[in-house]
Amino acid sequence: MLKAQTLTVHIARPVAEVYDFLSDPANLGRWTFARNGRHEPRAGLLVWSFDGPEGRRVELHFTRPNPFFVLDYKLAQNGEISHAGYARLIPAGDGTVLTHTAVQQPGASDAQFDSEAEWVMADLMVLKTLMEAK
Repeated sequence: MLKAQTLTVHIARPVAEVYDFLSDPANLGRWTFARNGRHEPRAGLLVWSFDGPEGRRVELHFTRPNPFFVLDYKLAQNGEISHAGYARLIPAGDGTVLTHTAVQQPGASDAQFDSEAEWVMADLMVLKTLMEAK
C-alpha cells in the first residue's frame, strides 16, 4: 500500500484572500521553486509549466476554480504523474487552515516521498509568511 501524508498550516488571512492568491498560477514563483513558470495554452487553461530538475519540463495541472476552496493539482514530467497534491482551504474565524495531502506515487521510494513532503512544508511556510505579511 502506498503512503499518504497530510500537512496542515494555519494562515492568519481570510480564506477568500488565500484562495484568490493560490488559485492564480502566476503567483507560484512567489512561494514555490517554480520561479520560471509559464502558461501552456496548448495543454489547456489550467496547465502551467516550468523547468524542473536536470532541465526537464514539468507541467502542473490545476483543478478548476470552485466555490469549495479546493486546490488539487498534479505534477507531470514526460507525460507521467510524479506528484499529486490534494489541498483544501478551511475557514477558521478570520483565518484559514490549509491542508495538503499527498499520496506516494507508484515507483517513488519512501525516501523520495518523505523528501517531497519536506519541500511542500517549506513552500507552505513561505506561503504563510508571505500571506501574513500583507
